[in-house]
This record gives sequence, C-alpha cells and structure tokens, in this order.
Amino acid sequence: MKKQMRKWIIPCAAALFTIGASMTSFAAPGWAQEDGTWVYNDRDNYRVTDSWKKSGNDWFYLDDDGYMATSKVIETNDEYYYVNSLGARVTNEWREIDSDHEDEDSPDTYWYYFGNTGKAYKAPGSGKTSLKSIQKANGEWKKYAFDNEGRMLFGWVSDSSERVLGDDAWKEGIYYCGESSDGAAQLGSWALLDADDDDNELDNYDGSYWFYFGTNGKKTMDTTKTINGRKYRFRDDGATIYDWYTLGTPSTATPSTAGSDDLYYNLPTECWLAKGWFKTVPGAELDQEAYDNGDEYWFYADGKGQLTTSKIRSINNHRYAFNEKGEMLYGLYALTFDDSRNILTYDEIESESELPKKDDAVEVYYFGDSPKEGVMATGKTTVDLDGEKFTFNFRKSGSNRGAGYNAIFEDGIYVQGRLLKADRDMKYEVVSYDGNDYLINTSGKLAKNKKNIKDSDGMYYVTDKSGIVIDSGYDKLK
Repeated sequence: MKKQMRKWIIPCAAALFTIGASMTSFAAPGWAQEDGTWVYNDRDNYRVTDSWKKSGNDWFYLDDDGYMATSKVIETNDEYYYVNSLGARVTNEWREIDSDHEDEDSPDTYWYYFGNTGKAYKAPGSGKTSLKSIQKANGEWKKYAFDNEGRMLFGWVSDSSERVLGDDAWKEGIYYCGESSDGAAQLGSWALLDADDDDNELDNYDGSYWFYFGTNGKKTMDTTKTINGRKYRFRDDGATIYDWYTLGTPSTATPSTAGSDDLYYNLPTECWLAKGWFKTVPGAELDQEAYDNGDEYWFYADGKGQLTTSKIRSINNHRYAFNEKGEMLYGLYALTFDDSRNILTYDEIESESELPKKDDAVEVYYFGDSPKEGVMATGKTTVDLDGEKFTFNFRKSGSNRGAGYNAIFEDGIYVQGRLLKADRDMKYEVVSYDGNDYLINTSGKLAKNKKNIKDSDGMYYVTDKSGIVIDSGYDKLK
C-alpha cells in the first residue's frame, strides 16, 4: 500500500499560489515574513501562536513561537492534523510520517489519513476499535484501524485500538490489518498467517494457520461455520482446525482419539470438514502404527462429517467394511460380528497358513479392487495370498452377504469361502469334510458317481452320487 498511499498526496500548487500571491500583499496586522518564514500579527501587532489562520482556501498553523509550521503533525484540541512543506493543512490524504520510536517495537514510520476537514482518522473516544472506510487510488474501498493518536494500525489489532505484539499476537489479536505498508483490514475473507504454536506437534504443521475474518473484521473463534458450502471448525484462538478432531474435547485440541465422534478437517491447506470419501494418514491418537509409518487409509464420513466405523456399509451400490477407527478394510479378512452385525474383530489373512478352519467362529470376506478399491466381493473370486492364487466363493444375498461359503455348494467343498482343490500332480484327492471322505479334482469339483477313476499314484476310486468315496484301491474295483 505504500506506493498506492503515496498517490494520494495532492500537489501543493494551490497552496504555493496562495502563499506567493496573497501573503506578500499583507501588512501588519496579518501575515508577514520574518527570518525567512511566515508569521501572523494580530491587531496589536503581536505574533499569533498556537493557532490556525486561513489564507485563501488553505489553513496554516502558527506554532508556539508564532512561526508557520511546515511538514509536521499538528495536535490541537486532541485532534491531529498535518501541514505540508508549504505549511498548508492537508485533506483527504495519506501521509507517511517518521516515528518517534517511543518503544523498541515501533516502526520507522507510521501512516496517517487526514479526512476532508484535515483531522486525522483515529480511534473513537470509547477506545473500541473502529474500522474506517477509505478509497484507494485504484478506486477500491478498504477499511483501516487507527489508534487514539491517528496512527494507522497494522498486523494483529486488539478490540481496544492497539497493536498486539509478541509470539502470541495471533492468539490475542481480534483484527488483522496487514503489513505496515498496507494496513487494510481483512474483511469477510481468509488469511494464512504465521502462528508460533509450541503445542502443535503434528508433522504437517508448518508454523501457520488459516483464519477467517467476518465482514466486521473480527476473526471467527470457538465455533463451527459454513463458508461457501463447506463447514469449518475454529479454535478459541481463531485458528482453523485441520487434521483430526474429536467432538467433546477442548476447542484447542487438534489430534483425536479413536471413536465414532472423530471428524477430519483435511490438510492445513484446506481445513474444511471432510464429507464422503477421503484418504489420509490417521492421526497419532487414532492409529499410532499407521501414523508412524505414514500409511494412508480411505475413510467415509456422513453429511455431518462423522466417520463410518465398525460396519459393512452400502455406498453408491457397493459394500465396504470399516474398522472401529473408520479405516476402510482392504484385502481378505476373518471377521466377527455382534448381534447387530457391527464388526467386533477383523484379522487380515495374508497367507495360506492364516486361513481359518471350518469350525472357527469367524466369517471370511474379501474387499478387493473390482469394480473399485475396497468393494466387497460376492460370488466366485480369485484371491492372491502371498503369491499363490486361490478360488473363493462369497454369498450373494442374505444377512451375511459377502461371507465365504462354509459348506458343500455348487459341486464344490468350501471352507470359510476357499474352494478345496486336488493337487495338480495328483489329479484327484480325498478330503475329509463333516465325517465323510470326498473325492475332488484339480478344479475343485466333486467327483460324483465315479467308478475306477485313477489318481496320479495309481489309486482307483469309486464314489456315490454325492462324491463320497465308497471304495478305493490299487486294483480296479468291481
């Protein structure tokens, strides 16, 4: 704004004309030149001091010695004015004036704005911060705050027309008025501002927070607010919550603990409440191991931002599973449920040795890549376990839709969803199931009503209509 403000400094040709043309014709009493400057004598030919006198359309100030003041701030009757290099009082102008450095934090210069009467804009008598509308050189209107001496405030500003300084200024300040060369207050807008916060231990904290300032210039604090259709959460110091947040915790808390009340407010660059699908690393309090490893998971939140947890849920005509942390399950899992079909336990199966037995009190589900990542599989599905492919069959309907068959079904024997097959080198193989010995081939199909079929070892088998072995031997059977 420094350059823009300077455009408001009005040339003093009018004042120069007044001084040169009018004052030279004055005789006592009135204007006179002494020692190279102007004075004003009263009727008794005494020099007028501490007073304004007009010449033409301009006002001039006589100091306490009676000399016309130039290029300085004039304080009279608790009001502040400025006279230019010719002594004329300026109006409707920005002026940058050297600071008297009254304290160590004082800037080298301050900006003032002198209105149409020449008075500097300043804080009201109440001391409350009041924003003044001033048109910039480009025609745009902005609002500014001033202290009780007419100095434009900048940076963080309190509610009592004072600058707020120090590392905690972002916590204590109410308004934000830009840099010393700008000063325009943030109004109805976002601002990413430096914030020294030793309490924030998140890895993605970069030393700044987003703040939102209302149309009155005050920062939004300790509330939730919908802005442009997105919901945001603001701490009691005005910083916008990001990452994980748990309802019911103090408003300054950012990380959350696991639970259905966890809300996610995206990355620091976004901060809005996540709804629907989103993928991110869980917070340290939510999943320490995933946080340490930087493992990302998919989550799904409802319209209020609350996570789907411990459920198999239908979303856009596909079914997905989520653990108690809200993390979407991906892969082959042995699950247990309560009476309401909420997921109680979930153990990922990553190798053949981890496959559950027939009588284990679990149900096996597969959440793969078809047609989308994490979609629950139904029907026959090929699953890769540690580089080896297995055929599974999952229920297509019912309350336990998606659970692997644990029965003889469609001419095959399934144990927790996995189809039992004969070894390729054997051609046929006998498996025990529910107290009976069944003969299966390499594709997993039951060998029903077979007589004298032979495996690779030369063993002959005879089976009944169910595929149960009723005789076997190395000689052909009658």
